[in-house]
Amino acid sequence: MTAEQQQTDMVADGPEWNLRSVTRLSAAQYFMFGIAIGVMTVAWAEVIRSLDMSDGFFGTAHLLLPIVGMVTVLSAKRLYRHFDHRHLSVYGQLALIGLLVTLALSSNFVGLLIAFALAGLGCALIDTAATSVFMEIEARKGSEVMNVMYAINSAGTVISALGAGALISLGMDYRWVAVLFAAVMAPVLVASFLIPFPPVNREEEPASDDGPKAEGDVGLLQLMRNPLFRVVFVMTVLGIAVESIVQTWSVIYVDKLMDVPIVYGGAAFALFSLTMMIGRLINARLVATMGIRKSFLISACGTALSGVLLMAAVDLWLSVLAFLLMGIAIAGVQPTCLSASARVAPSRVNLVAAAMMVPAYGAFIATPTAYGWLSDATSLNTAMVIVVVAGVGIGVLALGRSVTEADRAAAPVDPALSPQS
Repeated sequence: MTAEQQQTDMVADGPEWNLRSVTRLSAAQYFMFGIAIGVMTVAWAEVIRSLDMSDGFFGTAHLLLPIVGMVTVLSAKRLYRHFDHRHLSVYGQLALIGLLVTLALSSNFVGLLIAFALAGLGCALIDTAATSVFMEIEARKGSEVMNVMYAINSAGTVISALGAGALISLGMDYRWVAVLFAAVMAPVLVASFLIPFPPVNREEEPASDDGPKAEGDVGLLQLMRNPLFRVVFVMTVLGIAVESIVQTWSVIYVDKLMDVPIVYGGAAFALFSLTMMIGRLINARLVATMGIRKSFLISACGTALSGVLLMAAVDLWLSVLAFLLMGIAIAGVQPTCLSASARVAPSRVNLVAAAMMVPAYGAFIATPTAYGWLSDATSLNTAMVIVVVAGVGIGVLALGRSVTEADRAAAPVDPALSPQS
């Protein structure tokens, strides 16, 4: 069956949609998602200074972001009974714009909590809706797009982190910076109302040989029966644990530990995001040529080494080098895990995507808070031991049987495709 026939069959019960238009819009939405992440990451250091908060207290307050995100993704099955991809992506964008507006209008602890809640809601909705659409695009095109889309997200983060850090260092109040980037995000929100999206579920019921049947609703417990899903589930926890530390603490790490202007912290986070973008662009080829297992092992070694360098904290440039290495190393873990998970229940990718967001937001709940309190008890650099542990864990899991079998299953296929196809 050709791609055109598949598209005709799969939109019989919904409005006709165009693959190219949806791909471009989804890329733009994920780019703007990265914009919001970069701005809020740089702003946190200014918020801590403005509210005179300790690292541990900020880390605890930050819990609200992933908790709201976790509640949202756990509600995904119910949400998808009433809403489609378009609704969730629109509501997610509204929440992220609301986050930036809240940062601009509020100067107290209550405003910070509202900003955290909006960030959690927006990130969860965009992640779930966009990842579902990415999986549909991969199924339609027969090629890997997840790493490219995540690279586009990283590009948005690079631009906004550098831009926000530079503007703040030049004297602009972070509140006006938030308003500026909120306005930048508005056109994509408008476009989201104009372009038809793919239907939520496909009617066919293909499934991998070793996975649960994709009949009706697919729950997290059902998916956890699959060995490969369990491995990529835990790997996602470890990969996001590293990303969450950098997203929440990198600017603060450089700002406090190195005693340099905030633009350096913003630059360090932007460089991390830049190397993640580059790493994700090349990760699909790496997986195709060397396999999932070796890709994960390379990520594990690079992540653990970067953690060791950040624990040393010898000087600013060594720390920046460590963030660069960490970005390249951790880049492909989550998108590769997502592509692999889609093989478990290919006709219910929206529910698989939501299930894979559970470990992501679980890591966001635990890791930044744990890092904050460990930092209070020791130091910002010593707390980077969490990164080392995560890298070792990814390496151990990569040696498991299910990852080897996934490589074997992908081996006979066109070398340009991802583990998901």
